[in-house]
Amino acid sequence: MNFGPEYLKAQALKSAENHLKRAANFTAFNIKNPLFQRRMGKGSASVFVRLEWPGVLAVIDPDTGTVLAVSEPGQPEVLKAGFLPPMPGTL
Repeated sequence: MNFGPEYLKAQALKSAENHLKRAANFTAFNIKNPLFQRRMGKGSASVFVRLEWPGVLAVIDPDTGTVLAVSEPGQPEVLKAGFLPPMPGTL
């Protein structure tokens, strides 16, 4: 077994990954509210924009609570795979 700089680097990376996994689980269990929520727009065209754990951006109708769009985690500009927005006349 090689205990040189590459081995030590690999072990340090593995340790950092384990710390992040534990921290992500801890955060998921302890966050109770959105990280950010604010009304965007005015009047009947306004929507709620909400950032939730783990970095998911959602656009919500403030009157009905219907989710109009939701992103992939950590990719706020990418629509979640398989998400189907509500269609007019079916709400």
